[in-house]
Amino acid sequence: MTPLKQFSTRLVAIHWLTLLLFAGAFYLGNTLDGIEPPAAKLALYPYHFLAGALVLLLTLLRAWFRLRDGAPAPAEAGGPIFMRAALLGHKLLYALLIVLPLSGLLMIFQTGVFAAVMANDPTKLPDLEKFAVHDLHGTIATILLVTVGLHFAAALYHQFLLKDGLLRRMAIKRYPE
Repeated sequence: MTPLKQFSTRLVAIHWLTLLLFAGAFYLGNTLDGIEPPAAKLALYPYHFLAGALVLLLTLLRAWFRLRDGAPAPAEAGGPIFMRAALLGHKLLYALLIVLPLSGLLMIFQTGVFAAVMANDPTKLPDLEKFAVHDLHGTIATILLVTVGLHFAAALYHQFLLKDGLLRRMAIKRYPE
C-alpha cells in the first residue's frame, strides 16, 4: 500500500471548518464579555453555544475519521526534538479542542447562563466574572489560540523555509500520489 501524501478530503474539510468555527466562537466569546445591554448578550449566547458544540463534534469526528482514513507519515521537522514537539503540539490541539467546549458546557450549567437563555430572560444572566469556571474557560481559549498560532507558524516554516510542500497535505485539492 502506498503511503498517504495527503489527509482525506473529509479530514481536510473538518480541519478548516473547525478553524472557522473556533475563530467565530472566540470572537463571539470576546464580544459576549463586553456587550451591553443584557438582552443583546442573551441574543448572542446561542450562536456561541452552537459554534462551541460544533467544534467539539467536529473534533471528535475528526479523531474518528483519522483512525479510519489514516494519515500521512509525520513531516520531517528538523530533528527528533522538533518531531516530538510537532507530535505533542498536535495532541495538545486535539485535547484543547475537546476541553474548551466541555469547559463551556460546565460554565453555562454551573452559572445559570443556560437557564437564562432557555427562559429568554436577560435579567437572569449571571455576572460571569464572579465564577472561576469563566476564568478557566477563557484561559483554555487563550492557550488554544496561542497553540493555533504556533501551529500556523510551523506550517509557514515548512512551506516557506523548508519548502517541503507541507500545506498540500491539508489542501482540499487532490494532488497525484
